[in-house]
Amino acid sequence: MNSLNMPEDCAQQWEIILLLLSAEEKKIDRTDDTEIDTMSYFYSNEGVRKILLHWLQQMQKKYARKVSETDTARKCDEVSLFWRQKGNDKFRANRVEESYRCYCKSVLYASQEGAMYPLALANRSAALLRAKRFQECLSDIKLALESGYPREQSHKLLLRRADCLIELGNQEEASAALVAASEHACSLQLAPSHAAEFDRHIKILEKKLEALGTIEKEADVTLPTCYKGENVNFNAASNALELRRSESCGRYVVAREATRRGDVLFSEEPYAWVTLPRDDLQRHACETCCQSEINPVPCASCSRSVYCGAECRTRGARLFHQWECEAAQSNIFPTIGIAHLALRVLLISASEGFPRAPGDSEPTTASELFAAYTNVDNVHIYRRDTPPFYRMFNLITNFDKMNNSDYIQYAVTATMLTLYLEHWTSFFEYLSTRIPHALSATHVRLFAAGLLLRAMGQLVCNGHAALTLATFDDEDRPDEGQSVTVSEREVRRATAIYPSAAMMNHSCDPNIINTFYKGRLVVVCAREICAGGEVLNCYGPHRAREPACHRRTALRAQYMFNCACAACSDADRRDFVYLFSAYACQSCKGPVVCNVNASGSTRCAQCGADFRIERAMETLECAKELLVEARRASTPFERCEKAHAALRLQQHVWHRHHTSLRESADKLARLYADHGDFSKSVELIKQNIQSLEYQFGSFSAEVAHELRKLSDVMLERIMSSPHTADYRDWCLETHKIIKKAVQLTELNYGSWEPLVRRLKYNEEYVASLLADNSSSDVVDSVHHNLHYNLKI
Repeated sequence: MNSLNMPEDCAQQWEIILLLLSAEEKKIDRTDDTEIDTMSYFYSNEGVRKILLHWLQQMQKKYARKVSETDTARKCDEVSLFWRQKGNDKFRANRVEESYRCYCKSVLYASQEGAMYPLALANRSAALLRAKRFQECLSDIKLALESGYPREQSHKLLLRRADCLIELGNQEEASAALVAASEHACSLQLAPSHAAEFDRHIKILEKKLEALGTIEKEADVTLPTCYKGENVNFNAASNALELRRSESCGRYVVAREATRRGDVLFSEEPYAWVTLPRDDLQRHACETCCQSEINPVPCASCSRSVYCGAECRTRGARLFHQWECEAAQSNIFPTIGIAHLALRVLLISASEGFPRAPGDSEPTTASELFAAYTNVDNVHIYRRDTPPFYRMFNLITNFDKMNNSDYIQYAVTATMLTLYLEHWTSFFEYLSTRIPHALSATHVRLFAAGLLLRAMGQLVCNGHAALTLATFDDEDRPDEGQSVTVSEREVRRATAIYPSAAMMNHSCDPNIINTFYKGRLVVVCAREICAGGEVLNCYGPHRAREPACHRRTALRAQYMFNCACAACSDADRRDFVYLFSAYACQSCKGPVVCNVNASGSTRCAQCGADFRIERAMETLECAKELLVEARRASTPFERCEKAHAALRLQQHVWHRHHTSLRESADKLARLYADHGDFSKSVELIKQNIQSLEYQFGSFSAEVAHELRKLSDVMLERIMSSPHTADYRDWCLETHKIIKKAVQLTELNYGSWEPLVRRLKYNEEYVASLLADNSSSDVVDSVHHNLHYNLKI
């Protein structure tokens, strides 16, 4: 490999290995082979095996160890101590969130057989208590005590447990916890000074317990049910839907009867899933249930896999992680992308047990078993009582349309994963007990290798990205301090496969919305669908975000079809998205689409006037200079004035729906809100909502986010000016805006989304202000209607 001038980092070598092997093998066209034929060739190819085994060994040597003083794939108490001490420094400085992150790493890296693990858990529980995350604090205390936390210090944890129970309003358990803490402290025979300090804390908590009133407990999440009930003939789908098949469309989904906006069409648990590498916007997600923003409990052996609790850790180990742990330590999964989910499909299938082949056949080879599993009715297998494996196994792969080089790269990756399972785990001994037919050891391996290859093809064209919301402050704020306004961003939490929902065909203008609760996909109706109408998902390229030519190119590359949906076929809608990067005609203010680097003149399609791009660029340069001056301004007033002047210049150049114009207005709205000029902020956000409604639709997630932002600013306005003459009108308008924000956020993300709870709390608060203001029209019934069109 070194003679080929490979990168020093073996993880970076993977793509090169794939390219080299596919270039070597592409002269043999294997796209007509079955998966078993292909894998039989590659798995028995000694040259390929040697290269892949060498790469796996190098990955293990490089990554399955202490990588640095602050990171290790395996447990290391030295690294754990480093992060615990760093967390202690942050905690003493009252930087609670930072200390919590450090303690999480300390928990992650600590050997669970040693003393460092319970100490790290105990420290993390202190940060959780201060952060008012009481339920998670209780979990850490329980785990620390079970993991051998020193008995002579346990009275502190028992006090902390009592404090959490008091805060959660659990009087009976809190009282018992105080008694247990006192009895334990007595058994320790504490030094007088320590005993006095302990008694002082006990008395504080006893008074706190006596003063405890009724605390309303947070309601458990109730997931919505499928509209008209669940369909016995179409697993996880509504009774209002039907799965059909045709020569031209393959399998597709239609509405048997009319559905309305918000109706639940699918509610499906994933067949298999993998969480994605975390970024700075999100905390850990549970490997087993996909719950996001968890207080992580790590794998007992590695520091690369985390769970929401001990129960999920045990279940995850049984289902998949016992076979993945070595690969996780060797950093293989971030390197191979979607192939990790293909491995998970194999592991989940094995855990559930493969079904017997249909009919009376008794396969004795991998090829015969594959053929038997495909010899089924592709619609009938979606009945609820059919083994889920059949639905997964019979998803399309598009191997017949795939580039031969891509197909070979998938086969090489499947070979590598098969070699990993063979040489680093005992999986194949286990697998032979999970297949209900007598296959030789060689054919058991070939069956697994073929399934890995097949799953890769299926996942590329059937996988779903599970999304969650992350909140962040404005990154471009010129001064320090907390902003009044924040924004949400969708982040990918996991990649999963949902065989029933995968039956929906694509449209660049879909009529459904995908929402996620933990790992479950809940598909709701985005607009009315008439009886007989097709239910259409968007596979990625959306008409409001990309022009038709880009959408079609992306869909051909990944899904291998030419999109002929209404948004791509209708000439008036095809180039709709160009409007949002258009300039404003200098004569009529109509949209002008032009390339700033192109030579020659451009005419306005609306009035025919020449568009002078040089003049537009000069104006934008002046606006840019004003924004620089705004960042340097010494007073909030001057900063806002300069930024407003820049926006006015940009309004002369960019069309009123230009994306960059919205971004500038948003930044100015933040400036006004941060400096207390809430009315000007409100007007700018309202203008942006009009533009977002035009681009994405009145019920879109984009409008929901902007309404939430608007409601926050309006709430700040009424809080800051309770004696103004407009107070009551402001309250009425704020209540209507929050109600609309609740409706749209529920529609796009589900009622379980934490943001919905916060909005509902704000709605109740503003309603109470109106009630105190002796109002009789707090709630207008029209605002209960999801179809109310907000007029801003």
